[in-house]
Amino acid sequence: MGVGQCKPLPPSMTVSSFSGNVYRPAGFAPLRLSLQDGPRHFLNSIDFLLIDAPSSYNVILGRPPMAQFRMVPLTFHLCIKFPTPLSIATIRGEKADARKCFEANICLHTEHLDLRDHLVPPDDQNQHVIVSDGKSVLVSKGFPENNMPALTALLSEYFDVFAWGPEDMPGIDRSIVEHKLSLSADISLVRQKKKFWRRETSRHTRRSQKAPRS
Repeated sequence: MGVGQCKPLPPSMTVSSFSGNVYRPAGFAPLRLSLQDGPRHFLNSIDFLLIDAPSSYNVILGRPPMAQFRMVPLTFHLCIKFPTPLSIATIRGEKADARKCFEANICLHTEHLDLRDHLVPPDDQNQHVIVSDGKSVLVSKGFPENNMPALTALLSEYFDVFAWGPEDMPGIDRSIVEHKLSLSADISLVRQKKKFWRRETSRHTRRSQKAPRS
């Protein structure tokens, strides 16, 4: 691509992917990017971050380049529009190619996933904190000790908000997740009549347009 020598970035700068991986960019390089639709084209200089990461895409345009080109993405139509000195240009994508890139990118990130990475940390990394009435919650041992009194006080204040067991959720089968609206027994249910606003409005309009009888 003729990138040439990369320009350095701050050592603390990192980029996070959708899969949760964190990468350190090798640097950035300004490249002249030309988008063309027949005689309609636009040329601009874009600063690209260079990242060594598995991806099915060679180049990804973020929000800053899209703003520089004043792009309008149309996801449903798989195209972008942007102004040029001649008129509005349109670049369309191929649905089959887009699906191939998407499926390839999914495989890159799912092949290395380990479900054990998303499990609850073992007990040796947590500590039991008594909240109230002998009830305890698990708090990470990495939680700052100086903030522990405030956390305990907050949990104790809202002790009755938590469901500590099935007995706190009467009528719910433990094997089924169920949602229920708790309504007061002395409140009667109200069923409102259906309203057809468009039809009523049009009828009212037709009445008002009728000439008065002489």
